[in-house]
Amino acid sequence: MKLLIGSHNPAKVADYKKYLVHSNLEIVTLKDIGFLEEPLEIGQTFEENAMQKARYYAEKTELPTLGEDGGIEVEALGGEPGVNSSRWVGPLGTDEDRIKKLLTMMEGVPKEKRTAKLGFVAVVYFPAEREYLKVEGGLKGVITEKPSPNRIKGFPYRSIFLLPDLGKIHVDLTEEEREMINHRKKACKELLLTLEPWIN
Repeated sequence: MKLLIGSHNPAKVADYKKYLVHSNLEIVTLKDIGFLEEPLEIGQTFEENAMQKARYYAEKTELPTLGEDGGIEVEALGGEPGVNSSRWVGPLGTDEDRIKKLLTMMEGVPKEKRTAKLGFVAVVYFPAEREYLKVEGGLKGVITEKPSPNRIKGFPYRSIFLLPDLGKIHVDLTEEEREMINHRKKACKELLLTLEPWIN
């Protein structure tokens, strides 16, 4: 079975290619098929946006497609930026702009109230059957007062997201530590079990 990863984010695509491994599953990317278009993201929740992406690419390509949406939800900001995590500094905003805006909004907020969650939802949509599967995951942490000097393109909030149990900012984790807490890896294990009847 071919499964299209409906994302232009190279880091996300790399994760799915790494973790969705099955002898009867072939991972296809938008780059592989030369598909450059992107759907509008107008959902009010991660699930709605993930579904919009999965369905858009699936109907355009006629391939079962995985769509994902996620972001950071900060308790002191009422769950913001949430679904707007990649868009709340405007269409021309950079990763640095996103980091700066969040830290500015959190100025003066005490440590005990800086809790946050990196959450996401992944949906696989089957265009022929018009059915879909869903998995979700998340990681709890604390927003730092200053960012790490390190960056991962496309994941700006990892530079200001402290993991108390490890005592490290997400972006500064070793590869072994990152594997240990990777929420996408855990979701992929669940997704493969759910996909088993479709794959075989």
